Amino acid sequence: MFNHRARIYLHHTDMTGRLFFANQFTLVHEAREYFLESLGFRQEDFLGHPCVTFPVVHAQADFKAVLKTADVVDIAVWIEKIGETSVTFAFTLMKGGDLVGTSRTVNVTVDKRTGKKIPIPIEWRRLFKKGVRIVPSP
Repeated sequence: MFNHRARIYLHHTDMTGRLFFANQFTLVHEAREYFLESLGFRQEDFLGHPCVTFPVVHAQADFKAVLKTADVVDIAVWIEKIGETSVTFAFTLMKGGDLVGTSRTVNVTVDKRTGKKIPIPIEWRRLFKKGVRIVPSP
Protein backbone atom coordinates (compact mmCIF):
# COMPACT_ATOMS: atom_id res chain seq x y z
CA MET A 1 0.00 0.00 0.00
CA PHE A 2 1.19 3.49 -0.86
CA ASN A 3 0.49 6.69 1.06
CA HIS A 4 0.24 10.21 -0.34
CA ARG A 5 -0.27 13.30 1.81
CA ALA A 6 -2.37 16.11 0.34
CA ARG A 7 -3.63 19.44 1.57
CA ILE A 8 -7.04 20.91 0.88
CA TYR A 9 -6.65 24.32 -0.71
CA LEU A 10 -9.26 27.01 -1.26
CA HIS A 11 -9.62 26.05 -4.93
CA HIS A 12 -10.66 22.51 -3.83
CA THR A 13 -13.68 23.85 -1.94
CA ASP A 14 -17.15 25.06 -2.75
CA MET A 15 -18.82 28.26 -1.55
CA THR A 16 -19.39 26.72 1.90
CA GLY A 17 -15.63 26.13 2.35
CA ARG A 18 -16.01 22.36 2.14
CA LEU A 19 -14.33 20.02 -0.32
CA PHE A 20 -16.25 20.22 -3.61
CA PHE A 21 -17.41 16.65 -4.33
CA ALA A 22 -15.63 16.32 -7.69
CA ASN A 23 -12.32 17.32 -6.16
CA GLN A 24 -12.10 14.09 -4.21
CA PHE A 25 -11.44 12.56 -7.63
CA THR A 26 -8.77 15.20 -8.28
CA LEU A 27 -7.04 14.26 -5.03
CA VAL A 28 -7.13 10.50 -5.64
CA HIS A 29 -6.06 10.94 -9.26
CA GLU A 30 -2.96 12.79 -8.11
CA ALA A 31 -2.29 10.12 -5.47
CA ARG A 32 -2.63 7.42 -8.14
CA GLU A 33 -0.01 9.18 -10.30
CA TYR A 34 2.50 9.17 -7.43
CA PHE A 35 1.60 5.55 -6.65
CA LEU A 36 2.22 4.49 -10.25
CA GLU A 37 5.56 6.31 -10.22
CA SER A 38 6.48 4.33 -7.08
CA LEU A 39 5.80 1.11 -9.02
CA GLY A 40 8.12 2.18 -11.84
CA PHE A 41 5.66 3.82 -14.25
CA ARG A 42 6.39 7.20 -15.75
CA GLN A 43 3.78 9.57 -17.17
CA GLU A 44 5.17 8.99 -20.64
CA ASP A 45 4.54 5.24 -20.24
CA PHE A 46 0.84 6.06 -20.39
CA LEU A 47 0.66 9.29 -22.35
CA GLY A 48 3.36 8.50 -24.87
CA HIS A 49 2.71 4.83 -25.51
CA PRO A 50 2.38 4.41 -29.28
CA CYS A 51 -0.45 1.85 -29.15
CA VAL A 52 -2.18 1.85 -25.76
CA THR A 53 -4.13 4.36 -23.72
CA PHE A 54 -5.38 3.84 -20.15
CA PRO A 55 -8.57 5.83 -19.45
CA VAL A 56 -10.69 5.78 -16.32
CA VAL A 57 -13.98 4.07 -17.19
CA HIS A 58 -15.57 3.95 -13.73
CA ALA A 59 -15.19 6.12 -10.64
CA GLN A 60 -16.97 6.12 -7.30
CA ALA A 61 -16.52 8.01 -4.07
CA ASP A 62 -18.00 7.98 -0.59
CA PHE A 63 -17.73 10.94 1.73
CA LYS A 64 -17.50 10.02 5.40
CA ALA A 65 -16.69 13.43 6.93
CA VAL A 66 -16.24 17.06 5.92
CA LEU A 67 -12.91 18.28 4.58
CA LYS A 68 -12.23 22.00 4.47
CA THR A 69 -9.48 24.43 3.51
CA ALA A 70 -6.12 23.72 5.21
CA ASP A 71 -7.05 20.15 6.19
CA VAL A 72 -4.33 17.59 5.53
CA VAL A 73 -5.35 14.14 4.33
CA ASP A 74 -3.39 10.94 3.96
CA ILE A 75 -4.51 9.01 0.90
CA ALA A 76 -3.72 5.30 0.86
CA VAL A 77 -3.62 3.77 -2.62
CA TRP A 78 -3.46 0.18 -3.73
CA ILE A 79 -4.51 -2.07 -6.57
CA GLU A 80 -7.57 -4.06 -5.64
CA LYS A 81 -7.87 -6.11 -8.81
CA ILE A 82 -6.06 -6.74 -12.07
CA GLY A 83 -8.26 -8.11 -14.81
CA GLU A 84 -7.53 -9.06 -18.40
CA THR A 85 -8.01 -5.47 -19.65
CA SER A 86 -8.64 -3.46 -16.48
CA VAL A 87 -7.11 -2.38 -13.19
CA THR A 88 -9.14 -1.39 -10.13
CA PHE A 89 -7.50 1.16 -7.84
CA ALA A 90 -8.76 1.66 -4.27
CA PHE A 91 -8.24 4.68 -2.03
CA THR A 92 -8.90 5.65 1.56
CA LEU A 93 -8.67 9.23 2.76
CA MET A 94 -7.73 9.73 6.40
CA LYS A 95 -7.57 12.94 8.44
CA GLY A 96 -5.92 12.70 11.83
CA GLY A 97 -6.52 8.96 12.00
CA ASP A 98 -10.21 9.23 11.01
CA LEU A 99 -11.63 7.84 7.79
CA VAL A 100 -13.05 10.79 5.81
CA GLY A 101 -13.56 9.20 2.40
CA THR A 102 -13.11 6.24 0.12
CA SER A 103 -12.84 6.01 -3.63
CA ARG A 104 -12.39 3.44 -6.34
CA THR A 105 -11.47 3.89 -10.00
CA VAL A 106 -11.21 1.43 -12.85
CA ASN A 107 -8.88 2.00 -15.79
CA VAL A 108 -8.96 -0.02 -19.00
CA THR A 109 -6.23 -0.61 -21.57
CA VAL A 110 -7.48 0.55 -24.97
CA ASP A 111 -5.97 0.29 -28.44
CA LYS A 112 -5.36 3.89 -29.58
CA ARG A 113 -6.07 3.04 -33.20
CA THR A 114 -9.31 1.06 -32.82
CA GLY A 115 -10.66 2.39 -29.51
CA LYS A 116 -11.28 -1.21 -28.38
CA LYS A 117 -10.24 -2.82 -25.10
CA ILE A 118 -7.06 -4.87 -25.30
CA PRO A 119 -5.14 -7.06 -22.83
CA ILE A 120 -2.89 -5.22 -20.39
CA PRO A 121 0.65 -5.14 -21.82
CA ILE A 122 2.88 -7.72 -20.09
CA GLU A 123 5.37 -5.12 -18.87
CA TRP A 124 2.53 -3.05 -17.36
CA ARG A 125 0.98 -6.13 -15.71
CA ARG A 126 4.32 -6.96 -14.07
CA LEU A 127 4.50 -3.46 -12.55
CA PHE A 128 0.82 -3.43 -11.51
CA LYS A 129 1.32 -6.69 -9.59
CA LYS A 130 3.74 -4.87 -7.27
CA GLY A 131 0.86 -2.63 -6.12
CA VAL A 132 -1.70 -5.32 -5.27
CA ARG A 133 -2.80 -5.34 -1.66
CA ILE A 134 -3.72 -8.77 -0.34
CA VAL A 135 -6.73 -8.51 1.93
CA PRO A 136 -7.31 -11.52 4.21
CA SER A 137 -10.69 -13.21 3.98
CA PRO A 138 -13.02 -12.69 6.97
